[in-house]
Amino acid sequence: MTLGTVHEYALQRSTMTKAQGWVSAQRAEELLGIDRKTLFKYRDNGTLKLGPHFAAFPGCMSRDSYRWNVEAVRKQLHKQGLMPVAA
Repeated sequence: MTLGTVHEYALQRSTMTKAQGWVSAQRAEELLGIDRKTLFKYRDNGTLKLGPHFAAFPGCMSRDSYRWNVEAVRKQLHKQGLMPVAA
């Protein structure tokens, strides 16, 4: 996906708010129980997709500041057998 496509997608998502389930990578780590390196690995290897799992919002300057849909990510990781088991 090109940077232009990411920015176009960000404009389409501009009406979303944090209250609708989109959180920072740090908060996603806490809620999912996985570290940032793993979260970004799943983003980069295609396990998680731009749109349903993460998105660039207005003001997003890098891929590190994408917002995450924790419920969609959780469902995808469960489906793939990648969700950590609670202790």
